Parts: sequence; structure tokens; C-alpha cells
Amino acid sequence: MEGYFTVASERGTRSYQEDRHVVGFYEAGGRSVLLLAVMDGHRGSKVAELCAKELPRQFQEALGKYSTNIVDVLLNVVEHLHKMTFDMLSGSTISLVVLPKDEWKAYVAILGDSPVIVSDREGMLLVSPEHNARTNLLEREAAVRKGADYDGGYLYGPNSWQGLQMSRALGNRDLTQFLNREPEVYAVDLGEKSFVIVATDGIFDPGHATTKHEVERLSEMVANGTNAEGLVQDAVKRQTRDNATAIVWRTKKN
Repeated sequence: MEGYFTVASERGTRSYQEDRHVVGFYEAGGRSVLLLAVMDGHRGSKVAELCAKELPRQFQEALGKYSTNIVDVLLNVVEHLHKMTFDMLSGSTISLVVLPKDEWKAYVAILGDSPVIVSDREGMLLVSPEHNARTNLLEREAAVRKGADYDGGYLYGPNSWQGLQMSRALGNRDLTQFLNREPEVYAVDLGEKSFVIVATDGIFDPGHATTKHEVERLSEMVANGTNAEGLVQDAVKRQTRDNATAIVWRTKKN
């Protein structure tokens, strides 16, 4: 399976940039794959920056060990990044997509609420789960059972000075008591007209109140030929008050 990608990122109305992204081709065990990744930092960019720096090496090593099982590759990568960042005060989401050259599949790993949208083999839109306490009741309840306090859309720990919407993330040492560090990993069958969007939530409404509408609207834009730059500039024009990063991949036949 072959395709092409575009990448774009903007600070938006913020004076700082906490988004990071990684895109690259990797080979091991006779397999060639494309990796698409975004990290949306919070409380600073240190965790996102470290992940962006270490991800290529960690992914190459994991692919060398588990080239026949991409799910294991993704789990191994996130586990190692967690070990590198668990004692850091800042935090980050991470969303990963692996596209093997020898399969019509997209392998997705999500930790946090940076969205991945895949148009599958049948043209259906599959949207990654949001690990966000404001919008995902199951995630909120799981965090509360571990000792988190929930107030106004944010989760707080007994020793935390700042709340967090995410129920899963890297870093955030003061929220270790309740944060889930396990990504959700799944595979999607692709077809000749498939596309993939990997982004930070800055391309949506930052309050996540209109996510379903934005998924449909932005997916229609991509289906009609819009690239990553178009998605990011759309967010800038709407003044979503957040950094905005997008990676758009589509098949060569699309």
C-alpha cells in the first residue's frame, strides 16, 4: 500500500508552541512502514519535545524486535516513552499511526485526546476515543475510582496544583495516582479511497463541545482534496485558541 502525506503546524493565537510531530519511514525484518505521530504538550513542552526526540529511535528498536506484530511495536514504544517521562511535571498526549507498505491497514495507538480520523475500506469514518474526563464518562469514572477529584471538566490529584482534562497522558508526575498510561491500540482496514488524519485537538473546538460536527466537516474537506495546511489554516481562521497540528495521509489512488 502506497500513499502520500502532508504536514502542517501553527502556534495559532498562543505565544508558545507545545505541539510536536514525527513523520518517517522505517524498515526492519523485511518490512517497510510509515509512522505518523503527534504530541500535544501541556504545562510546557518538555515531555512532548522529549517524545519527539526519542520516538524515532524507540520506534526503530521496537520494529526490529516485533516487526511481525505492529500492535506490540506500538505498545512497546509508548511503554518506553512513559518510563522516560513519568517523573516530569509537564505532560503530553501521544497519537501514533503505522501504515505498513505490505498491508492495507492503519494501526492506531491513542494516549490522550489528540484525534485520529480514518476513512476505512468502506468509506466509514472511524474516530479515535477521547481520553478526556469532560467528554468520556467511563474515563472520568475510572480516574475518580483511583482517587481523582473531578470538578468543572478537570481532574485533580491530592498533590496537584493544576487540573487536567485528560485521563491518560505521559508525564504529569503529580497526577500519577490516577492517570492511565496504557494506550488504546487498534487496526483499521483501508481501501483505495481511504485517508488518515492525525492531529492535535487545536483543529477542533478546544472545549470538545462540537467534536462530532468538526470530525465530519474536516473529513469532508480532506475527502475533497484539502491537505494538512488547509486544516491548520482553517483552525487559525476560526481562532480555536490553541496550537494546531495536522498530518494528512491518503492513498496514491485517492
